[in-house]
Amino acid sequence: MDEVVLDVARSIRPYLPGLVGEDASRLDQRLVALLGQARDGADVEEAVLGLLGESPATHAWAAAVLGDERHLPPDLQHRAVRSGDKAGYSPLANPHGGDPVDAERYVCPADGAYAWWRTSTGEEVPDCPDHPGVRLVAS
Repeated sequence: MDEVVLDVARSIRPYLPGLVGEDASRLDQRLVALLGQARDGADVEEAVLGLLGESPATHAWAAAVLGDERHLPPDLQHRAVRSGDKAGYSPLANPHGGDPVDAERYVCPADGAYAWWRTSTGEEVPDCPDHPGVRLVAS
């Protein structure tokens, strides 16, 4: 089983409301079930890819992550803007404000089925939505 595909399933979860709107909860529940099956030893790679392929938005998101050598979510993949003389670049502004940092991945310590990326020192690390009161930890 490809661990990268499982990481895509974990990482897309916070993005689902923006990608699929009202279907986010249904899709999230299906991903959680598949991730649980994977923890129990089942090979769910094809099922995860099939599920993510049901929506053009989730398909494109997953394809972008799989195509990135670091497997970062599309909004965290570094993009450079060349200066007029092509001598350098400047990073794009951080949409969350605060001091920019390399994206840091956090996961649920209870089961690892939820991943979230911190992009700014000003962002508070949230609790896992599956386990209220359980703070995500750096991975």
